[in-house]
Amino acid sequence: MVCFFSSAEGVIRCEVRPADDGNGYELVIDRPDAVVQIERFSGAEALNKRWLDVEGRLLKQGWRGPAPRQHLKHL
Repeated sequence: MVCFFSSAEGVIRCEVRPADDGNGYELVIDRPDAVVQIERFSGAEALNKRWLDVEGRLLKQGWRGPAPRQHLKHL
């Protein structure tokens, strides 16, 4: 899953994907300042909890989203 948050500062891309080694999941947060954060999770429950935290924080900071790629131009 890939979605985007936007603001006057730019766009943040968030991706949830299976880990490369097949064990668990990764949450990738790619910020407008070119900082990429990758967090690994062994299970979906921990990943979902973290995703809700990230989403809530971004919304509180004034970011709009999340939006899938095709809806980014409308934000």
